[in-house]
Amino acid sequence: MKECLTGSFDKTFDAQWLSREDRPIVLIKMDKPPTESEYLFYSELMSHSHIIHTFGFVENNLQSLILLQERAPHGNLQLLLRKNQFYPSTNILVEIFSQIIEAMFYITQKGLVHGDLRCANVLVFEMDELNPKKNLVKLTNFSSAHQNDPTIVKARRSPIPVRYCALEILRSAGQSNYSEFSDVYSMGVLMWEACSHGQLPYGTSTLNSEVRQRKLNKEKLVKPWLCNDQIWSIMEDCWHNETETRYSFEQMKTRLSRVNLE
Repeated sequence: MKECLTGSFDKTFDAQWLSREDRPIVLIKMDKPPTESEYLFYSELMSHSHIIHTFGFVENNLQSLILLQERAPHGNLQLLLRKNQFYPSTNILVEIFSQIIEAMFYITQKGLVHGDLRCANVLVFEMDELNPKKNLVKLTNFSSAHQNDPTIVKARRSPIPVRYCALEILRSAGQSNYSEFSDVYSMGVLMWEACSHGQLPYGTSTLNSEVRQRKLNKEKLVKPWLCNDQIWSIMEDCWHNETETRYSFEQMKTRLSRVNLE
């Protein structure tokens, strides 16, 4: 068993089945038991083709919980882009974004939000720089998941993802205001990150506290170099300050399908 990087979990290890033939797996050490919404993701939503498949949970004598999931052969999208191991064209980016949006549309239909959309939480199972349809990604890391209800205040297991989260979350003292439309905002940042070849939003030299203030001052990310104009327009519409002016994931899927790639 060896340590690997799969999603933005801290402790993830490659593993293999001893007594049966099945897809490759990883073991993820969880410091805290999953919340009810997180457990729902892992146990009931894994049948979707773009959501990570979870085999179950295992307790051990170290008083920790181990999560068993299928292994992504290529790891997460953020690292692939940052290490220059993947150079997706606009066509391939559209395919990847479409797969993520399909998963998010399914999630919102179940009355849930993901809460932490970013390239690090997109796992790459198939990768082909020539044929868009030979690329396969799946969403992972549901530690921030909960019901799609902006009034619910949840005790979070991890800090707020300041660089990726919507303005209404930063403005909320109780860390509430999570909804489909806050996930849409984060989806726009994920798209920016992918089009920027894995660059960290707002730069590596900028502290989270400074990013928070810049966002509260309504500063937006700038257009990535060589980014397709139609994709950039979709990103910008994800970042409207008011939730009611953002698109839904269903509308994003329609807009993305109309991007002219010729």
